[in-house]
Amino acid sequence: MTVASDHIRRPVVAARQLCVVAAEMGVPVADVLAGTSVTQTELEDPEGDVSAADEIAMARNVLRLVPEPAGIGVAVGGRINLTNLGMFGFAAMACGTLRELISVGLRFFSLSTLHVSIELSEGPAESEIVLDAGHLPDDVRRFFVERDIAGVVATVPAFVHPVLARYVDRIRFELAADEEYLRPLLDSVAIRDVEFDCQRSVIRAPTEMLDEPLPQADPHTLAVCVAECEQILERRQRRHGLSARVRSVLLSAPGEMPGLDGVAASLHMHPRTLRRRLAEEDTSFRAITNDVRATLATELLSQVGLTVEQVARRLGYAETAAFNHAFSRWFGVAPNEYRRRKAGI
Repeated sequence: MTVASDHIRRPVVAARQLCVVAAEMGVPVADVLAGTSVTQTELEDPEGDVSAADEIAMARNVLRLVPEPAGIGVAVGGRINLTNLGMFGFAAMACGTLRELISVGLRFFSLSTLHVSIELSEGPAESEIVLDAGHLPDDVRRFFVERDIAGVVATVPAFVHPVLARYVDRIRFELAADEEYLRPLLDSVAIRDVEFDCQRSVIRAPTEMLDEPLPQADPHTLAVCVAECEQILERRQRRHGLSARVRSVLLSAPGEMPGLDGVAASLHMHPRTLRRRLAEEDTSFRAITNDVRATLATELLSQVGLTVEQVARRLGYAETAAFNHAFSRWFGVAPNEYRRRKAGI
């Protein structure tokens, strides 16, 4: 089975780690996000996700701006761990075998951080896992290959170590990546048979290894995690359906904050139709408006530096007191207190 990464949204964690690595190399977060639809607030959303196009644009920005771009993919991937991936990570850890782990990974591929596609090919004695990056643009392909290989190596061996230890002498890696940055990571998990700078990335291992029991297997936990992963995908679909289009209209003119009728006209539909279809996505126009206002409020307060009164007017509030009340309801603190905490005062 093959899962291609085109048109799939992924968890924001890898984009967030890219911003952290870039900042350590002197590139501000704003410069990493330039030309994308991703906001700094969205980077901190536990259930946030980013599009392939935005993540590719972020990678291009970093590769262009950092003085020494070599090895950045490994630096980012090596910081990812399964707990960063939430319920998907817990599902992976609860799998009974490597075969089940691969199956769950392919089923919920968009909940992983991978840009490379994965294909499992089984033979009677030996199986191959191919990591294909042919669909990625040339200028960022090596970055994502190295990032994703590093991410897999940093997350998977920790809970499959007993199985890897038994088969380590029969596992072979062929990687379309540089040795200098990946070798230390592979050495840390005792993978010795590795060839670098190959045309494609392939992991070869005995087929029998796929059915070896994993030490942290828990079928009941796995069932719970799989059910939650399905709900996450459903919520994501709603977030990027009609509700996402409504959000885009609201964000395009935050100072005016058009009402339901105005947004419906922008989307060429009747207000009743808009209200009904949002209800089908288990949301409402009011809920989306509040979410947009909350997102913009934090950015305007902490990044743009507007006063509370200016933010209130920008978001369409006739009275500053009404904005203060709404902000306290959203975040549990008043706007000025939120600003002080963000500034570390």
